[in-house]
Amino acid sequence: MRGVLGISPVFLGIAGATAVSGALLWTNFLPRFVPLWTILFVVGGWVLSLCIHEFGHALVAYLGGDRSVVGAGYLSLNPLRYTNLTMSLVLPIIFLLIGGIALPGGAVYINHSALRTRAWSSAVSVAGPVATALCGLLIVAAFAVATRAGWIGPESVSFFAALAVLGFFMTLAVLLNLVPAPGLDGFGIIRPWLPYSVQFAAMRYSMLAIYAVFLALWFIAPIRDVFFGAVFQLTSLFGIDSTLIFFGQLNMRFL
Repeated sequence: MRGVLGISPVFLGIAGATAVSGALLWTNFLPRFVPLWTILFVVGGWVLSLCIHEFGHALVAYLGGDRSVVGAGYLSLNPLRYTNLTMSLVLPIIFLLIGGIALPGGAVYINHSALRTRAWSSAVSVAGPVATALCGLLIVAAFAVATRAGWIGPESVSFFAALAVLGFFMTLAVLLNLVPAPGLDGFGIIRPWLPYSVQFAAMRYSMLAIYAVFLALWFIAPIRDVFFGAVFQLTSLFGIDSTLIFFGQLNMRFL
């Protein structure tokens, strides 16, 4: 894998900005700017997770036989290499800020015909949610350590509220991506095993299917309540306090 993998300066820059905003929250520097620091931290962390999510897809695709991901720059963790920046970054960030819904974001083109088997094609789709879940587990580990060490207090509560919101969005993204709707990873897992006619129709109407999923989450209360209830249950199960999530969301809505 030498010469194949890399870390782009863009990714490092986003990571640095996220770390700085996290430090500002941790130290409670300029409290009146806590909402701004929170937004920078959560959006930065979310973009980093998108990069890692798509890196997961690309890495498994490379291992499965698609060498085109190297030339496309998908193994460099550079979000600017995605096929559609508006759909990949701009819209997900806007939805994150105004609606609290973590759109899947990121889009890397995988040449499925170059993959060795259908199992590899399914594995490519699995890899993205797994990568996001690993990011979420890092947050879970941070909360486990902080709780045991007694680090969550009045001075650091804004930092952990922002971290809780980020963990909430990670959980939401994993569950959402596993919905078996065309255009989402859940469908990508089963797609190689479906008749070609079904695969073609699904690809043709994938954007409509994604819009339908988000409209359902936004406007149909029973579906929204069940879905977000499951997200809150999972975050609580993994030790992320829902009160911190609400506090972090409140800090993000000062605009």
